[in-house]
Amino acid sequence: MTEEVKQEWADENIVNVYVDDISEEAKVPPEAQEPPKPLPKPVDLITPNFALSEFTKSDTANRLGLKNIPNNQERANIKRVAEWLEKLRELLAEKHGRVIPIRITSGFRSAEVNKRVGGRPNSAHRYGLATDIQAVGLSIKQLTYDIYEFIEAGKLPRPDQLIREMPKGGGQWVHVGLSHGQPRGQYMVYEVIAATGRNGYKTVGAFKNPELA
Repeated sequence: MTEEVKQEWADENIVNVYVDDISEEAKVPPEAQEPPKPLPKPVDLITPNFALSEFTKSDTANRLGLKNIPNNQERANIKRVAEWLEKLRELLAEKHGRVIPIRITSGFRSAEVNKRVGGRPNSAHRYGLATDIQAVGLSIKQLTYDIYEFIEAGKLPRPDQLIREMPKGGGQWVHVGLSHGQPRGQYMVYEVIAATGRNGYKTVGAFKNPELA
C-alpha cells in the first residue's frame, strides 16, 4: 500500500487535487529512476505509447474495491491527454537526443475514487482531463521547463494548467490539465511557502531553465 500525500489548499479556485496512489517507485526522484523494463504490448493502447490502464490505475480503488472505469466521454478526454503526451514525448526525444519514458503517477478518477481521496468535485482528474507525470531521467524542474518552452514556442498545445508540484513530505510530479473550452494557460508551482513553512500554490509568469538557475 502506498502513502497518500494530502495537499493543503492555498487558492479556493484551483481545480487540481492531491495525488493519490503514487507508487514507491515513482517516489524516487525521476532524474535517478531507471528506465522501465520492456513489457508485452498492452491490449488497451489508446495511442502508440500509452494505454488506458495507465490512466485508470489506482491503489485506492483496488484497496477499497472501487471501480475506476471512465464512461465514453471520459475515455475521449483521456485519449486527448494521451495524444498531448505523445507530442510531448516526441519533443523531449528531439531535444534530449534519446527516448524519455513518461510515467503517469495519477490520471482519471471516478466520482467515488475522487471522493475517497479527498478530491474536489470539479477536479480535471475527475473527468479524465488531467494527468500527473514524471519523465524518467529528467528532474521535475527540467521537465516543467521543457514543457513550458515547447508551449511558448508553439510546438505543444497550451494546456489549461501546468503545475510543477514538489511538496514537502511527498513525491514530485508535473500536473497537466486540459479543458473543453479556452484554456486558461495557468502556470503554477506547488511547494513549501517560505512564509508559512507549509505546502501551497503560487502562480508564476514563467518557468526558469534549471541549467541556468
